Amino acid sequence: MKRFFLKFLPVIILTILIVWAGKGIFKYNVFSTHDGEHHFARSFDAIATFSEGNFPLRWAGSLNYGCGVPIYNFFYPLIYYFVIILNFATHNIFTALAIIDFASLAIGTLFFYLWMKKETDSELGALGSAILYLYAPYRFSLIFVRGSPEFIAYAILPVVLYSYSLFFKAGGRRTILYALLAALTGGFLTISHNFTVMFLMPIILAYLIIKLFLLRSCLKTVVWTFAAYISAFGFGAFFVGPAVFEKGFTKIGSNFLQWREHFPTLGQMIRSRWGYFYSSYGTANDGMSFMLGYAQWVVLGLAAIWIAYFLIKAKKTNIWVVFFFIMSLVAIYLILPWSIPVWEKIKPLQEIQFSWRILGIAIFAISALFGFLISQIKNKKIVLVLFIGVSVLAVYGNRNHLLPQPVSSEDIYRYDDFEKLHPHRYSTTTLGDDVVAASAGGACWFTTELISTEGNKNAISYKVSERGNTFGSIRLTMDKNQFVGDKLMMGLGYFPGAYRFEANGQVIESFDCGGLNCISTLSLKNGENFLSWRIKQTPIQSFFNNVTLLFLAIWIVVVFFAFRKKKLSTVNLAVITVFVLFAFLRFYNLEKRIGFGWDNERDALAVKSILQGDLKLIGPRVLADTGFFLPPYFFYLLAPFYALSNLSPYATVYFLIFYNLIFFVVSFLILKKLFSQKVALLFLAFWAINPHTLSFDTVAWNPLLVPLAFVIFLYLLARSKSFLLGLVWGVGVSFHIQFLLLAPIVVPFILKDKKRVRNIIWGFALTFAPLVLFDLRNNFLNLKLASDFLLAGGARDYFSFLPVWDNVVARTFGMPISRLFSVFFYFLIAGVLYVWRKKPAWRGLFYTWLFFPLAFAFYGKRPSEYYFNFSLVIVGLVFAKLVSLKSKLLFFIVLLLLVHFGLKASDQLRETPLGLYQKDKIAQFLAKITKDTSPFNLSYSVGLGQDVGFRYLFDYRGVKLNGNDFDPLMQIVIPPQKNTFVIDRVGLEIPKGWLDANWAKREN
Repeated sequence: MKRFFLKFLPVIILTILIVWAGKGIFKYNVFSTHDGEHHFARSFDAIATFSEGNFPLRWAGSLNYGCGVPIYNFFYPLIYYFVIILNFATHNIFTALAIIDFASLAIGTLFFYLWMKKETDSELGALGSAILYLYAPYRFSLIFVRGSPEFIAYAILPVVLYSYSLFFKAGGRRTILYALLAALTGGFLTISHNFTVMFLMPIILAYLIIKLFLLRSCLKTVVWTFAAYISAFGFGAFFVGPAVFEKGFTKIGSNFLQWREHFPTLGQMIRSRWGYFYSSYGTANDGMSFMLGYAQWVVLGLAAIWIAYFLIKAKKTNIWVVFFFIMSLVAIYLILPWSIPVWEKIKPLQEIQFSWRILGIAIFAISALFGFLISQIKNKKIVLVLFIGVSVLAVYGNRNHLLPQPVSSEDIYRYDDFEKLHPHRYSTTTLGDDVVAASAGGACWFTTELISTEGNKNAISYKVSERGNTFGSIRLTMDKNQFVGDKLMMGLGYFPGAYRFEANGQVIESFDCGGLNCISTLSLKNGENFLSWRIKQTPIQSFFNNVTLLFLAIWIVVVFFAFRKKKLSTVNLAVITVFVLFAFLRFYNLEKRIGFGWDNERDALAVKSILQGDLKLIGPRVLADTGFFLPPYFFYLLAPFYALSNLSPYATVYFLIFYNLIFFVVSFLILKKLFSQKVALLFLAFWAINPHTLSFDTVAWNPLLVPLAFVIFLYLLARSKSFLLGLVWGVGVSFHIQFLLLAPIVVPFILKDKKRVRNIIWGFALTFAPLVLFDLRNNFLNLKLASDFLLAGGARDYFSFLPVWDNVVARTFGMPISRLFSVFFYFLIAGVLYVWRKKPAWRGLFYTWLFFPLAFAFYGKRPSEYYFNFSLVIVGLVFAKLVSLKSKLLFFIVLLLLVHFGLKASDQLRETPLGLYQKDKIAQFLAKITKDTSPFNLSYSVGLGQDVGFRYLFDYRGVKLNGNDFDPLMQIVIPPQKNTFVIDRVGLEIPKGWLDANWAKREN
C-alpha cells in the first residue's frame, strides 16, 4: 500500500496543484477576458453551422452581421470542435469553454510530467518541471486575461512529446502504434493555434533530430520518426492547407498592428503588475503583465551557472540542458526590443503582432530545462533543495494570478441571452475585421440589405423563404423593364468557390462586388424567381480534405497490416483488390445513381406504415395491379434503414451499401467452401465489374436479393440442411417469384433421401404464414389472385421470353448482340455445365439451366429482364471455373472481356436522369417555394411512369397537397417548357394567380 501511494504521489500532488490553479475558472458562470466574447460568438455560430451539416467547419454565416466570414478556415478551429462535442453534454457554451480551460491546465501539466519522467528518469525533475510549466504567469494570462486558445496548444505539446518518447523506447509493432499516436496528437497541435504552432513544430523537429542523433537510430526508426512528423501536417492539412493558400482572398496580414510598439522591457519581464487590460502602445500604459516568472528566472540563472561551470571544468555538459537553455535565451531575445532588426527581416514574425506571445515558448523551454538540470545533479540533498525552492517560488509567485475578472455589472445581463443581447455576437470577431474579402471596403452591418441594386429599388422585391447560417433562399420578383444595371448584390460575404447559388433550380455563378457576392441578372427571369444559396467546400478546401483522408487511410492500412498475425498473402491482396473494385463501382456517387420509381415508392410507403404501427402481412405484388401478393419480408428488411434515417428516402442508399457488403462477404465464404478460393474470388471479380450485375446491384427493390439467396441456397443444399433449405427457398420466393425456378436443383437432393421432402415442405410453407393469416382475415383474397394467375387463359407465345433473354445477354456483355449469339451463349453454358454435371456442386445448376427456358415457355408471356437475375449467378460461376483452368488462350480472352466490362461499368457511375437525387431536388424546391403559402394542387405533364416516386418525396419534404379542386394547379413538366421553373431536366409551372398571392412582398 505504501509503495502504491508513493508511486502515485507525484500525480496526487500535481492534481491538487492543478485544482488550486484552476479554481477560478468555475468561480463565475462567465468571466471577462480580451477575446472571450469573440470565442463565445464563434462557438454559438460553430454549433449552428455544424448542426446544418457542415464539416469541416469553414464559414461562420452569422458573423459579419449575417454576411458571413470564413473564420474557421483561418483561425484555430480545434477549440470550436471541442465546444461542439462538450455542448452535447453540457448544453451550455460557457460551461463547455470553462471545461476546456481547466482541461488544458490538467492535460498539459500531467503529460509534461510523464514526458519529463520518460526523458530524465528523475521523479523530482519531472515533478518540478511540470509544476514550473503549470505555475507560470503567462499560462494564467492566457486563460484569465486574454482568453486565447494558445493554452490548448501548450496543453497538446507535452502530449505530442510524450508520444514520441514512447515511440523511441518502444520495440516491434508498438513502434508503429506510437508513431501513429505522435502523428495524431501532432495533427491536433497543427489546428490548435496558428502562431504558436509556427514555433512549436520547428521545436519538435529539432527535438526529434537530436533524439535520433543521441540514440544513433537505425534507418527504420528515422523513417518512422519523420513519417509521424510529416503525418501531423497531413492530419491537419484540411485546416493548414486552406489557411495558407486561401489567405490572399482576405485582408489577413494586410493590417498589421504597430508591432514595434508592443515589445516589453526586460524590467517588465522580470516584474510587472498583474492586470486585466490590454497591451498598449509603448510601455507606459500597459494594462497586463509580461512577467516570465520569478521561479523561471531562478532556473535560468542556475542553468547559466551550471553550464559555465561544466564547460570550464569538464569541457562538456548535457546536450538537453544546453538545448533548452539556448532555446530559452532565443525566446527571451525575440520578446525584447533588442530583436527588432530580426523582426524587420523575417516578415512571418511580424504576423505574430505581439512579441510577448513568445512567452509561452520561453516557459516551455525553461520548464524542460529545469527537469534536465535536476536530473544531472547527483547530490540528492541539493536536488531536494532546488526542487522545493523552485516549486514553492513558482506557486507563491503566482498566488495573485489565479482569479478571473468578473464581467461588469453593467454588462452581465448581456450574457443571459448572449445571442440577442451581446454587441459582439454578430461582429467579425477579428481585429480590424481582417477576415473579410480582400476587396471589401469593411465589414457589413445590421443594415446591410440581403438584396440590393445599383439603380431603381422598386424594380425588385423579395421574401425570405428560409435562412440558416450556411444556406438560404428567397422568392424574388424582378421587373427587368425598370431594372438598372446587370447585377444583383447579395448581402453575403464573397469568398471564391465558397457558395453554390441556384436560380430557379439552375446552378449559377456569383462574382465579387466589393467583398460581397453578386449575380448576373441574365441568370434571372423577368418576373418571379426563386434564388437559393448554400456554403460548400472550395476546390482548395476539398483537395486538402482529401489529403487528410489519404493520410488517415494510409495509417489505417499500415496499422492493420502491422498487427496482422500473418503476413499478407497474394490471395489476400487479390481479395482486397477485388473488394475495393466491387465497393467503388457500387458506392461511388451512389445517392445520385439510384432511382426512386414505382417499386421504391411502394416499399417506402409500406415501411412508413409499419414504423407507424401498421404491421403488414403481405409484401410486393407479382405483376403489378393484377397479380397476387408475396410475403412482406422485404418491407421488414428495409424498415431498420428507414427508422435510422428518420424515414429519409436515402435509406435505400444505406440499404444498398449494407446488402452489397453482405453479398460480397457471404458469397466469398460460401463459394470458397463449395468450390475453391480461386473460384470464389474470380466469381466476385466477374460480379464486381460486369455491367449487368452492377446495374441491378444499385436498385433497391426485392429482386435485388435473389442472387444472395441463391448462393445461400446452394450452401444449404451442399450441407443437406433440408429444413433450412426449404426456409431459404420460401424466403427467396418471397423476394421474387423467379426463385421457384430453382426447383430442379432440389430434385437430386430429394431423390437421395425422400424423408427430406417433408422438411423442405415444412420450411417452405412456414415462410408463407403471413399470407395464410392474411387470407384468413380477407376471405382468401390472395389465394384467389394466385389461382387466377396460374389458371389464366388466353393465347400463349412460347418464345416470348427470347427477346428478353437477348436483352439479358446484351446487358451481360455490355454490347448489342444478335438472337443467334444469345442462343449460342445459352447452349455454351449448358454444354459446359453438362461436362461438369457429375460433380454434385454443378449438377443442380445444370438442371436449373435446362429447366428455366421451359418454365418461361410454359408461362407463355413476356417476362421482365430482372426475372433472369438468378441466371447471372450460374454465368458467374461458369466464368470463374473456366478462368481457373489456367488456359493461356482462355486467360487472354477473359482479360479482354474484363477490360471491356470495366469500360462499360464506368458508364454507370454517372448520375441517373430523374433518379432519386433529381426527384428529391424537385421536392425540396417545391417545399421551399410553398413554405407558409396558400393551398395549391399539383398535376403532371410527363412521360409514362415519370410521375412515380414524387408522392413519398413530397410527403417527406413537407409539401402539403390538399386535393381541393378549386385551388390553383401547379404542374410538373418533363421536358421543361418556356416560363417554367427549371430544376435540372424538370420544369415546374406555377399559375400566375398563385405567384401574385404568395411570391415576393418587399422586406428590405
